Amino acid sequence: MDAKAFPLRLDDESRVPLVEFPPQDLVEIIEELTPEKVAGLIDVTDLKADTQEPKVRKMVNWALDYGFYAICVNPVEVDLLPRLLKGSPVRESYVLDFPLGKSSIQSKSRQAAEIVETSRDLRGEGPGNIELDMVINVGRFKRDRNYTREEIEAVVQAAEGESVKVIIRSGELTEEEIVEACQVAKEAGAHFVKNSTGMDPLGATPEHIWLMREAVGPHMGVKAAGGIREAMTVVRLIYAGAKEPELRDPLRFRIGTSSPLNILATLNWIRLNPQAWAEAKVIPCTICPHGQTTKQRREVREIYMKKCRLCPYRRYRKDKDF
Repeated sequence: MDAKAFPLRLDDESRVPLVEFPPQDLVEIIEELTPEKVAGLIDVTDLKADTQEPKVRKMVNWALDYGFYAICVNPVEVDLLPRLLKGSPVRESYVLDFPLGKSSIQSKSRQAAEIVETSRDLRGEGPGNIELDMVINVGRFKRDRNYTREEIEAVVQAAEGESVKVIIRSGELTEEEIVEACQVAKEAGAHFVKNSTGMDPLGATPEHIWLMREAVGPHMGVKAAGGIREAMTVVRLIYAGAKEPELRDPLRFRIGTSSPLNILATLNWIRLNPQAWAEAKVIPCTICPHGQTTKQRREVREIYMKKCRLCPYRRYRKDKDF
């Protein structure tokens, strides 16, 4: 990322709390993003409580038809998904201790080991087909960084070389905590950091994805998830987390979404006139985490709202109580 565009100065309260989007940079990204390229970055996701086998089968068909990278589901689907994906390049992705992350370290480790063992047995294709998206215990992280390191290390060990993504629930963290959580995940041997379960106070925002990329550097993966439903959102998130073309690789950047077909459909629209879409104005508060504080705890919400009061775009929230 260009440090001049958004300097990593978390102690600078006067900085604009937004990632800026130069139109020409967005145009370059849009022109580079073919449907095949975008599909290769997508984890097709359904984590609802009422998901049934027909929907899992439908996601498998989507992945095989369009080339999506992985299918992300709840652990119970490990009795089905490996059978459906056997012989394909599509990866299985399972969430651990979802969505709260409040189980013990031992419980998370056992769940990871059980998923890996069951999947490998049913798929029969050896290692390299499984991804585990684990949720950290945010409450323990705020009190004890070593606890978070230990729980990530335990899951990494239980995964036996399979990819581990660490969901930090960034909407419940301050900017400093986002950076620290990502650094802990990197030190603990995780392969990715991921911002949200999709059920947190915030979904994917460019600023949080930018912070995560800055925290882990170019050699670790960053996954954006939560509320990603159309292509321009994807373009902005790519600008924030994978601005350099070499980062637009599924081992370095990923999009988690339950709307993969809509993303591909809207991508075709913006590719018809990249300049117009890149220059289209977006209301800053709709993509800034500091304007989405309703579900946050008071102590975090107050920090975010302080950023709002200092922001030059605060006119958009003139009728809001902040």
